Amino acid sequence: MSGLAFAQAPPPAQPLRFLLSSLAWGTVAGAWLLSNGEIALLTRWAPHTLVLVHLFTLGVLGNAMLGSLIQFLPVAAGSPLPWPGLAPWLHAAFNGGLLLLMPALMFPHPLFTGAASLLLASSLSGFALGGLIAVMRGTGVRAPRLGIGVALASLLATGALGLVLLAILSGRMALPLDRVANLHAAFGLAGWTLALLGAVGSITVPMLQGTRRIPAGGLLIWLGVLVACLGAAGWGLIAGSPLHPARVLALPALGFCLAVPILQSRAPHPRNPVLRRFWLAGCMALAIACLGLLARAPSPRAALAIGALVIAVGLPLLVLGMLLEIIGFLAWIELRRRHPRGVRVPGVDRLLDDARKQWLLYAHLAAGALLLAAIANPALARLAGAALALAWGASGWVVLRCWRQALGFRPA
Repeated sequence: MSGLAFAQAPPPAQPLRFLLSSLAWGTVAGAWLLSNGEIALLTRWAPHTLVLVHLFTLGVLGNAMLGSLIQFLPVAAGSPLPWPGLAPWLHAAFNGGLLLLMPALMFPHPLFTGAASLLLASSLSGFALGGLIAVMRGTGVRAPRLGIGVALASLLATGALGLVLLAILSGRMALPLDRVANLHAAFGLAGWTLALLGAVGSITVPMLQGTRRIPAGGLLIWLGVLVACLGAAGWGLIAGSPLHPARVLALPALGFCLAVPILQSRAPHPRNPVLRRFWLAGCMALAIACLGLLARAPSPRAALAIGALVIAVGLPLLVLGMLLEIIGFLAWIELRRRHPRGVRVPGVDRLLDDARKQWLLYAHLAAGALLLAAIANPALARLAGAALALAWGASGWVVLRCWRQALGFRPA
């Protein structure tokens, strides 16, 4: 991990609270599906389904990416976040807003929608603006910083569109719900999530997976295509185009999904085999979803399956693979903080070994397969929910075990 500015690393508690929350919300998402069963998998517009979607997009993906950025910006991009003391408050406001969003989606009363809007808007805009300041001040490689800037700007757009949707649901605005929702999803999944994975991955994939270095020009071209597609999706909403934003954004997403296995297959010094499998599986799920979107207009049932492949299978596999690496790294940093130089401490591989990570990959693949089967046969919904809860709960147990091992270490 040479090239990382360890001295600029924030206290491990700052990113850790977000990363642990991500695993907790994954368990909640499984429990939600287990308790509600097939009603949560009937249509994308059902309130139970909307709650399940946001448990994954905000709870799992949102917490994981915010926590990763807190760690990544100062250490690898030379861009420490301003106002570090606000991190606990942003975490509390963001997760409190998500907690209130659940009843707001089920019962769109102005009290719930207003409180959820206030907490989510303040936390996400605060984080995005702070991140943009950090990126502009940063001294790291320019292309990844530009990609992070695109992601954070898209986060602001996603949050603004989410506020509009809550206003529509509560009767305070009269706009076409489906078009605004499609654009909200496009900016959230492609602009925020995919752009961030591409920008951060341009550094972490060569460093952690042993691939060749990703050319800055290639990353900039891909970002340009992604931004152009986001612009086309936004213009389509204004002009009333019948073209679905997801179909427009499937092209840059497919490019990302193809680049990762190509880089892995040509890696001169392959490392972290389980992380490579997490990313390969995640890219395969996303690629299948992209091909399904490009092939033809999907039926409502197929659209649910495509959404599940993206939101509950593909992106979580990519994010969880990186999260496990970050957790092990944070535990190692904590060990180095607690013990003086010269004391030999366990390495990252010993704190969170490949065998446990491999079993977690099996558990999440099985849960994802059951979720897709439940969309085809809703009678399997509760079984899929149980599998998701077990997979995310096991991930939390492995992470807590890693930290107990680190905190309980005593030098011989």
